[in-house]
Amino acid sequence: MIDSLAMSHVFPMIRAGGLFIFVMGVGVILGGLWPRRRMALLIAGGAGATLAIVLTANVLTRPLGAPTRLQFWALAAAIVLEGVLIRIVVARYKRAGERPFLLAILFVVGLHFLPMALTFGPLCAALGLCAMANAAIALRTLRDISLNRVWVIDGAMKIAFGALMFAVAGGTPVA
Repeated sequence: MIDSLAMSHVFPMIRAGGLFIFVMGVGVILGGLWPRRRMALLIAGGAGATLAIVLTANVLTRPLGAPTRLQFWALAAAIVLEGVLIRIVVARYKRAGERPFLLAILFVVGLHFLPMALTFGPLCAALGLCAMANAAIALRTLRDISLNRVWVIDGAMKIAFGALMFAVAGGTPVA
């Protein structure tokens, strides 16, 4: 694995993204376990994930190569897309109750992982599809499943995919 770190990779930011998603997943899963503190734990997870990526992104990315402009723009576009879609969800679901509102938010978060796959690789897209399916099934099909269970599943997926992204050390080497 050490030799592969000396090569340039198609997704040089995958490890930093994986760390961010992993830490965020911890905050999400804790919010599912302690729902009265869900928002505080979500904020703490976001703050911890942001701190982790800010402090380690250069160290984790540099050995894998430089991200392309497209990768930076895809990441920025995914973040903007998430913000716009969350505003739409707030407008649409603010009176629908906590469960549909938070499930719609989880769906949007999953959706924003799809364009992020240009930056972080196919595991990020797979996470996005799984997160969207988890939220959509709970929102439309299994309406009696508890929000806390769906929240824990979402957090566990983020932890698992984040760990995988961190472990693959950059994906496919560039020749």
